[in-house]
Amino acid sequence: MNTNRHFSFARLALVMKRDLMENWKANLYRFLGPYAVILFVMLMGYMKISVNFAEFSSVIAGIFSSILFIGSTFMAAHMMETMDTQQKRISYLMLPATSLEKFISRALHVTVGFWVMTILALLLAEATRFLFLPLFDLPEAFHQSTLPGMLARLDILADSSDMTVSNTWPEKQNYSILWGQICSLLYMGWMHSFFILGGCHWQKNPFWKTLGILIIAHILILAVFINALIELMKNNWQMYHEQLESYFGNVSINQSLTFFSVLLAMLIVLNWWLGYRSFARQQVVKPKFRLL
Repeated sequence: MNTNRHFSFARLALVMKRDLMENWKANLYRFLGPYAVILFVMLMGYMKISVNFAEFSSVIAGIFSSILFIGSTFMAAHMMETMDTQQKRISYLMLPATSLEKFISRALHVTVGFWVMTILALLLAEATRFLFLPLFDLPEAFHQSTLPGMLARLDILADSSDMTVSNTWPEKQNYSILWGQICSLLYMGWMHSFFILGGCHWQKNPFWKTLGILIIAHILILAVFINALIELMKNNWQMYHEQLESYFGNVSINQSLTFFSVLLAMLIVLNWWLGYRSFARQQVVKPKFRLL
């Protein structure tokens, strides 16, 4: 129910407050889940006799980043959790707020909200592990925080500058590690945006439906690529190689990474826009057959 077409931060705050209050139990479980997993891995690390603190921090960093990415995709697929039943759908659609305000509220809930909960779960698990230290005979290094080591392992601090490494094909040239990291993060953001789109379109099992489509799409793309590569190998590969080198020989790796980064950013914006379009067109009674 849109009583006003103008965006209002006051209404957005009220919608977000309503989401938090009505889903407090689910949010509590989503906080306790990462906390329990991280604390369990920490205690298992205590029991490993040969473990050192650097290895311990590296394992925790890997677990934390995995929880952050997998949990973010799962949360993104539940964009319309507040409308998963007929009664909740009617109640949510009748809120005196615009579709954009409701969409932003849900988007912040499944992205920033989950990231904050996961970080708080990590901090609480970090504080809890110190309570178990007297029960284990561990080196003095374990009495310090793992957060600096985790940040270094996650390359948040270590590789955020313009560092370069060498590449030997097609010719020796340097490229920025920072651009490589940005491109990788944008690719993960692109995959995440598909779950946002799927969560705004499907009411039942949006996570598994989106995941299945992405797996099938990747398999098909890989099969087409392998088939094209085989065909090129059968034909005059050297001729195609020379043509590609003449077209792209002057393009540096940094330029390629920049191009793909911009392309991925545009695709992310497209998926979010399609997700908003699907979210804004929600009806009290959802049609059985409906295209995007």
